[in-house]
Amino acid sequence: MRTRTEATRVEVSLRAGRAVVSSGGGVLRVVTLGATGARLRLALVPERALLLAGDDVALDVRVDDGVQLHLVETAGTVAYDMRGGEARWHVRLGVGDDASLVHDALPWVSAQGSRVERRLDLELVGSGTALLRETLVLGRHGERPGALVSRTRVSRDGEPVLVEDLDAADLAPARVLDAVYAFGPPSEAVPGLTRLVTADGDVIHRSLADAAHEASGLLDRAWAQTLAPGGR
Repeated sequence: MRTRTEATRVEVSLRAGRAVVSSGGGVLRVVTLGATGARLRLALVPERALLLAGDDVALDVRVDDGVQLHLVETAGTVAYDMRGGEARWHVRLGVGDDASLVHDALPWVSAQGSRVERRLDLELVGSGTALLRETLVLGRHGERPGALVSRTRVSRDGEPVLVEDLDAADLAPARVLDAVYAFGPPSEAVPGLTRLVTADGDVIHRSLADAAHEASGLLDRAWAQTLAPGGR
């Protein structure tokens, strides 16, 4: 049986030239790590074990015009054995004009017996940019993968940029999909990585591997070289 949606809200805006945050709700606590002018660094801290059968977790982040937000995670997410149940995880991101969002996400682990629908919706306005890291790990050591469907929808000024549905079963025999998404920031090729470029010039770096450490080295390079030019 599914419980009600537990939504964590994060809104960052400019007031007198300084970034301020309003947040609350859900199962993720928002902690301010640093603030300088229009730049803000926040951490997401889970307040209980995630993700369990019946969970319906949402994260809603809004970055207003002119704000630079760097969002980090303090713990990865494990979708545990749900014994016939299921769960949902929905991230909604909105980035305003002349604003930027960096979301440095830790690995998502789909344990054996889990069944999850995972969704990311990103809306960009004007010159807003987003740099996202995503690592999907299909099964813990010695386990079979859980059932995971991941849906990604990205738009800019109301026009679709990326529409993708991924069923983790289609990735076999690989057990890890590591990716860096650069919507706006320039991101050069890294040897050994698949680099996809959208019609608008946005860049997706990806690596399929049997273990997280095999994929992470090259993706860490793509992440670092994309992050550095903007000084985020």
